[in-house]
Amino acid sequence: MSTDRLLASRRLDVALALVAQGDYAAAAEVAQAAISADARWDEAHFTLGDIYERAGEAENAIEAYRQYLILDPIDRMGGEVRLTLLGAAAMRDRLPPDYVRALFDDYAPRFEISLRDRLSYRGPELLFEAVREQLDAMAGPIEVLDLGCGTGLVAEVFGGAVDMIDGIDLSPRMINRAQAKGLYRTLIAGDITAMPDALGTGYGLVVAADVLNYLGDLAPALRAAHARMKPGGLMVFSLEHGDVFPYDLGPGQRFRHHERAMDEWLRECGFTVLSDAYGTLRQEKGSPVEGRIMVVRATDGLDLLAGDVAQLSEQDLPVAQTVH
Repeated sequence: MSTDRLLASRRLDVALALVAQGDYAAAAEVAQAAISADARWDEAHFTLGDIYERAGEAENAIEAYRQYLILDPIDRMGGEVRLTLLGAAAMRDRLPPDYVRALFDDYAPRFEISLRDRLSYRGPELLFEAVREQLDAMAGPIEVLDLGCGTGLVAEVFGGAVDMIDGIDLSPRMINRAQAKGLYRTLIAGDITAMPDALGTGYGLVVAADVLNYLGDLAPALRAAHARMKPGGLMVFSLEHGDVFPYDLGPGQRFRHHERAMDEWLRECGFTVLSDAYGTLRQEKGSPVEGRIMVVRATDGLDLLAGDVAQLSEQDLPVAQTVH
């Protein structure tokens, strides 16, 4: 079968222009013409699926996304995520790492402008406020591990209150942006569920700002974080709250976690809850995204036996509060 990628690309550009105008029927027709020029082009099939999805043609969208996945089984564009949201694929325990990596590699140059200026993102500030009093009471030096560090927004907020910060992120391009700021001791491109040996141990604080939302089952990430922390160390993180146990995938393609599931994971992985606050993490399509800001303490596991939980001191009991 002959292919003409240049012709297909030109036709797909026209289809995307029609999408911008809201003419989904014409856009789908032109996208099909792009596929006829190059039926092996995975991006054209994914785009056709997106057009059908926007038009409310779920069955056609599902077929297009499935064809995309045949051509790109690594799933760099997130076809399986789309199928899950359409009810045509089983819920996985995390978003595909290759998809997340590609997403943020592409997003890196406009990441901060998009989050700060357009989405009013304030996750790092909320995390800092949640843990500031505990930081003031901690004996130095305070070494921090920033999970899903992105371009370094956490380091900008926490840097003046701690001694050293290391970061890890799936996206090499995000790491490059963070490196340019000169705020980190070590930066590693890697997975937070299986952190490489290049990162240290004995961290007094672990920060996870808007990163656990890309994982469904949080136990692997919590275990990996606990293994890097010193006993009594703190972890502060943000979550999007969900009503489905243990988690579901929201329309923004991020996981939402049920409160009871979080309690079970934290207990299983060696953490006790110090505070659990609610606040607005960012704006999305003009509406606030409400989330939870949790501060937890790493234990050696013995304190988590059923009889010991009741003996926690008053300062270690969960505090219900709301942040604004």
